[in-house]
Amino acid sequence: MAGQELKSNIEYIICSVCNGSGKNKHGLDCPDCAGMGLGVFWEGAFYYWGPKLGLAVIKLSHLKRKINIIVNICSFLIGLAGLLALGWWFWTNNGLAEYGGDIEKLAFWRVKNWLILFFWISMIFSLFVFYRLSEEEVLKQKIKKLTYESRKRMVALPNNWDELKKYNARIDVSAGYSEEAMAVVEKAYILAQSLKHGQVAIMHLFYSLFTDKTVLAFFSRLNVNKKDLFNIIKNRITGIQDKGKTELSLSVKKVLIASYILALNLKQNKVKVLNLILPCNYQDKVLAEILYDLAIDNDKIINCLKWFIIDDEMMARYRIYRKMARFKPGSNMDRAYTAVATPVLNHFAYDLTLAAKWGRLEFCVARENEIKKIFQQLESGHTGVILYGEDGIGKNSIVEGIAQMMVEEDVPKILKDKRLIKLDVSRLISGAIAAKAQERLLVIIDEIIKSGNIILYINNIENLVGITAGDEESMDLSEVLVEAIERKNIFCLATATNQNYVNYIEDTSLGAIMANIKIKEPDINEAIQIVESKIGPLEFKYKVYFSYNAVEDVIKLTAKYIHDEFLPAKAIKILELVAVKVAQTKGEAVMVDRNDIAAVISEVTGIPLLKITEEESDILLNLEAKIHERMINQEEAVNMVAASLRRARAEMSENKRPIASFLFLGPTGVGKTELAKTVADIYFGSEKNMIRLDMSEYQHQDSIGKMIGETGSRGYLTEAVRKAPFSLILLDEIEKAHKDILNLFLQVMDDGRLTDAGGRTIDFTNAIIIATSNAGAVFIQEQLRAGINIEMIKEDLINEYLNKVMRPELLNRFDGIIVFKPLSMANVEAIAGLMLKGIGKMLEAKGIRMKVAREAVKKLARAGFDPKFGARPLRRLLQDKIENVIANKILSGELVRRDTLVIDSSAEIKIEKRQKL
Repeated sequence: MAGQELKSNIEYIICSVCNGSGKNKHGLDCPDCAGMGLGVFWEGAFYYWGPKLGLAVIKLSHLKRKINIIVNICSFLIGLAGLLALGWWFWTNNGLAEYGGDIEKLAFWRVKNWLILFFWISMIFSLFVFYRLSEEEVLKQKIKKLTYESRKRMVALPNNWDELKKYNARIDVSAGYSEEAMAVVEKAYILAQSLKHGQVAIMHLFYSLFTDKTVLAFFSRLNVNKKDLFNIIKNRITGIQDKGKTELSLSVKKVLIASYILALNLKQNKVKVLNLILPCNYQDKVLAEILYDLAIDNDKIINCLKWFIIDDEMMARYRIYRKMARFKPGSNMDRAYTAVATPVLNHFAYDLTLAAKWGRLEFCVARENEIKKIFQQLESGHTGVILYGEDGIGKNSIVEGIAQMMVEEDVPKILKDKRLIKLDVSRLISGAIAAKAQERLLVIIDEIIKSGNIILYINNIENLVGITAGDEESMDLSEVLVEAIERKNIFCLATATNQNYVNYIEDTSLGAIMANIKIKEPDINEAIQIVESKIGPLEFKYKVYFSYNAVEDVIKLTAKYIHDEFLPAKAIKILELVAVKVAQTKGEAVMVDRNDIAAVISEVTGIPLLKITEEESDILLNLEAKIHERMINQEEAVNMVAASLRRARAEMSENKRPIASFLFLGPTGVGKTELAKTVADIYFGSEKNMIRLDMSEYQHQDSIGKMIGETGSRGYLTEAVRKAPFSLILLDEIEKAHKDILNLFLQVMDDGRLTDAGGRTIDFTNAIIIATSNAGAVFIQEQLRAGINIEMIKEDLINEYLNKVMRPELLNRFDGIIVFKPLSMANVEAIAGLMLKGIGKMLEAKGIRMKVAREAVKKLARAGFDPKFGARPLRRLLQDKIENVIANKILSGELVRRDTLVIDSSAEIKIEKRQKL
């Protein structure tokens, strides 16, 4: 990134005699550095700030600019008046009939009319204006762009100031400043002088930036309160105590030079006002802290700057490409007129360079490294390069970016004056037998060889593999292409997905002859810049506006929560959904913020991503009480689980592992599964968001195929997590699983991911894993009856029982190993009360009230309690004695709406009939 290069690579050279001021003690140019003061070597040239600002110089410059404007306006008005005079003369003297198209008849000495004389004088003024405007455009120095070839040239650099004064490649960066940017610098000087400050500090410069409307728009995109920031900077300036004759400080000179280099790296024609923001932030630590408190860092500044640059380029795209591409042939011919027509290729292909010339291709952004690798491969002698990577990461966009660079001739020599042609493989092979398709491809290759100015591009090249005429002598279509590439007769670029590359290309002659470059998913900042280039059309289409925070969040949240698609494609898809929703719900001309992004991603993934509300905050802080509404006893388990959920919701847990992983130990029926269900309901929104695996079904080694899939089928676990990554995974009776199955979960709890049989990486970082085990259940009961401390029981349990069925490495990966205590009679009574309350809620939905006597709860609890099976028999008892009876009474019509169902002290059901209305 240009911003990172700016910070890490710039080393300023400061004159030791004048200490960077460029002046001696008499106010004249320093003889040692020739008035340059300080500067920097960058890409073979020396950059410095030349102007010596002063109030008189600034006022004179402003006066000169005003006089020029007045002269131009007056000359234009005189020219316009001359045209009006000519028109009036025609109207009043029937001049059109007398003129007859003969310009000599309009000579003022023949017509002898003052209107005609004035017209000819006005023409002189019109030509004068045209000349002045043309000269002004020529005199405006633009930044000389660094081309691919110029970056490769090595230049010997001077070792001292004496050599530097004779060095030809010296550039005064002020010449590359736009009028608006120079005006900001002058305003900063005037501000410092008006406050009688001895030096123009960075704070003066930054304060002056707010006089430009693009800066206000810039901070609006960043969701910054401009007034607050302006006042903070203003207060910092008033606190400056520096007095003396005003001049530019060294730090401001460094900013001005760095801004030019930033514009140079970003391929801008001029230093714009926005280019000053990032260097200011680098040079002034106090300013950096002020912006940091407003959630603005260097990455945000450079990304937002690139957004504005992209918008400017899109606005002027047609004009830019017409200018840059006017010498690029618009036909099939090269400049030397040596190319040969390619009618068959033209029928089956699309000219990307021609599309780039007329601005029909989308911008290729943040792909400089990948394009550089392609150029290096071509320059090293390879005539074929294949790009492979996942769908949606931008392989095709990279090739289109090369087409745009070919139009601008910013490419290696071997690609200059060439056409980049995209072959439509599906069209090539459609409606034709293999032999016919082979014949077409041979003709196309022959045309490319004869033309001599074509680079062939084949998207999804695997479609050529395996197509053959069928007889022993026939060649695979890909072999036809390989033969041409191997003889270096053609240049070929191609793309393929990861899986297709491995399955069809890697071990073939095509994979051997073509250099391969793996295209990876862009990082966060690269993805932000790519998505920014797509925002303009979305804003225009849906009449909504995106803040920078919204763009940043869509990248980070899709990267974190959507794993079966890839950046930038998945982020762009979400942005369009957001734009549609905001336009429909909030109307036009509204700003899309991060909450809008979070809401849509929550809808798509089912993950609660919206900002934590006060209501949710209360629930999280009182999570133990919420869980105990469904769970009785087991305080340690509840407390540990609640703490892990709070950490996850506050984003305080690691992103490389599951949210939490627990091993629940204890006898049957003590609440291990019930706690897992409760967590799924509270944190994931529903008990349905629980993936339950009975590990007794995975006792054999070949069960791995059921878990992660095998050839021709998908695994139960990997597919379930891929479709619902935000889930609770319950591994019931984990001790019964085969050791190889347990090794899979060792990887999951360590890396937060698992690769299925199809080679897809499944993400587990948004899941909670709970494993249950009955191992040592009798031992736990005996030790508790003996009064042994729970921690000692846990330690003995791990050493005596668990280490025999699970590897110590796996046990150490669990965030917590929790021993569930057997239930007491008081616990069972409380559980019975909860179950009856649940039955009461179901009846309430039907308009029926329910009353339960306290003695009935105790009687049912005693009848349903089994020390061996815990509370499970209680559920069956309530179904038999209560729920079945209620169901029969409802079906028979004995129990109807507004009736009251009473469970008396004998646990018998009675009905109190409703009163008639």
